[in-house]
Amino acid sequence: MIHSQPSLKIQSYSLLSASRWTLVLSIALATADNFADPDLWMHILTGQAILRTGHIPRFDTYSYSAAGMPWHNHEWLAQVALAVSYAHLGVFGLKLLKLVCASITILALAIGISATRASSRIQRMTLILIAVALATQMQFRPQLFTFMMLSVVMTVVAIEVYRGGAILWPLIPMFALWANLHGGYTIGLGAMIIAVAVLFIQGLGDAGRKTSARRLGLVTLGCAGATILNPFGVGLWTGVAHSVSDPLIRQIVNDWVPLPNTLLSMWRESKPELLKDVAPILLFASFIGAVAMAPGLGDAALIAIATTFIGGAFYAGRNIALAVIALATPLARHATLALESDAPQPTVSTEPAPALLAISALLVALVGGTFSNRLKTWKPEPTGAVAFMERNGLHGNILNQYEWGEYLIWHVGNDSRVFIDGRCELVYPDKLIRQYAIFFYGLEGAQNVLDTFPHDFVLIGPHTKAYDVVRKDGRWHLLYSDATAALFARASLPVEAPTGGKVADGYFP
Repeated sequence: MIHSQPSLKIQSYSLLSASRWTLVLSIALATADNFADPDLWMHILTGQAILRTGHIPRFDTYSYSAAGMPWHNHEWLAQVALAVSYAHLGVFGLKLLKLVCASITILALAIGISATRASSRIQRMTLILIAVALATQMQFRPQLFTFMMLSVVMTVVAIEVYRGGAILWPLIPMFALWANLHGGYTIGLGAMIIAVAVLFIQGLGDAGRKTSARRLGLVTLGCAGATILNPFGVGLWTGVAHSVSDPLIRQIVNDWVPLPNTLLSMWRESKPELLKDVAPILLFASFIGAVAMAPGLGDAALIAIATTFIGGAFYAGRNIALAVIALATPLARHATLALESDAPQPTVSTEPAPALLAISALLVALVGGTFSNRLKTWKPEPTGAVAFMERNGLHGNILNQYEWGEYLIWHVGNDSRVFIDGRCELVYPDKLIRQYAIFFYGLEGAQNVLDTFPHDFVLIGPHTKAYDVVRKDGRWHLLYSDATAALFARASLPVEAPTGGKVADGYFP
C-alpha cells in the first residue's frame, strides 16, 4: 500500500528470478574484503572456552589490571559459532560462516528492494552498490549477525509499508536469537519503533496505516520481550547500554570515532584508505538526492529509519553498515520515481549476460581471497616483539597498546597478562580506560600510569606519545623494536641486544 507518491507507471519486477546472477555478484562483492579484525582472537578463544567448559566466562582472567572483574559477554553465541567454524575448517571455516551471513543479508535486501516495485535497472544498481559499501564492513565479528538480522527486519517492514500484510511473528524468535549473538538487537528494535511511530501518525488519517502500526507495534513488544531470553536476563540491556554510552570509547576505539573525524584523519595520514568510504557516502548522497527529487510520504517510515541511521553513521563510523542496509529499499523506490521515465518499460531484460556476471563474481571471489585458507591482519601486529619474547622466555604483565591485547592473549596468554584489550567496555572500569588513554596520548599523568601498576613489560608503537614517555624514563630499558612495536622491560635483562627487526605480513592466528 503506497500513498502520496508521484504518478508513475512502475512495473513489478522479480529481482530474485530475473537477476539471480546479480545476486551472486553482489554476494561476491560483499565478501570480497577479508582481514582479521583485532577482536577475532578473543572471539574464537572465548568460544573455545565455552565449548570446552560448557559455561560462559563471567569474570576476567586475562588481564592484571581488571583481574576478577565481571565480564558482561553479550556476544557469546556468535563466539561459539566462530569457534566451531574455525575448529572444523580453519580460516576457510570463518570465511564460510561470513559467506552464509552475507548471502542472507544480500538476499533479504534483494527481497526488500523488489517489494518497492522499482525498475529492474535501479534494483540491480542499488543492490550492487550496497554490496560494495558493505564489503569493508563485513568482517569476522559478531556484527555479521546484526547485519544479517537487520536486513531481515528492514525487508519485513518494507513489505508491510509497500504491500501490507507482511508476516511479522517470525521476528519474535529471531530477536531471542539475536540478543545472544550481538548487542545490535537494540538497533533492530530501534528501527521497528521508528516505523511504528511514523505509521501511527499516518494512521490518524489512514485506516490501513493504523492497522499496520498496531500489528507492527504488538510484534515490536514481543521482540523486546524475547531479548530477555539470554543468560544475563535484564542485565544484558544494562551491559549493552554501557558499551554504547561510554564517552571514553569514542576516544580510543576507531569504530566509535565520528565519521567526519575519521575521514579527516585518513585525508591527513593515508588518503588511499578514503576509498573504502566512497561507496557508503555515495549511497548517503544518492538517498538524500532521490528523496528530494521525488518526495512522498507513502514510505515515510522507511525514510525516517534511513535518515536516523545515516545520522548514526556520522556519529560513529561503526554504524556505516547499518545506515547502508537501512537506506536500500527507500533509495531504490525514490530513485525509480526520480529517474525512470513514464515510457513503457522494455519487455526484454537489459541485465548483462549471465556468463559475464558469473565470471565477474568468480574473479571478485578469487581476488578477495574467499577460497584462501589464509587471513591477513587488519593492521600490523607485534609479531616480531612476541617472537622475541618467546625466544628469550620473557613473560609477565604487559602494558600493551589497546588493539594488540587480544593478539597477545592468544599468543602469550598462558604465561602473561595484558593491561587492556578490546573488551574494554565489557570488562574494564571507566577509570582504568581513562588511565590508558592518558598514557597512550602522553597526557599529564602518563608517568603515574607507569608507576601505579605492576607492569613487567611495555609493548607500544614506536610512533606514539606513550613510546616517548617510556623512552625518557631511565628505569625502563628497550629490549626490542621494529617499525610496528617497541618492547621495554623494567630492568636490563640478559637477552639479545636491542634490534630493529623486520616486520613481516601479519596473518591470523
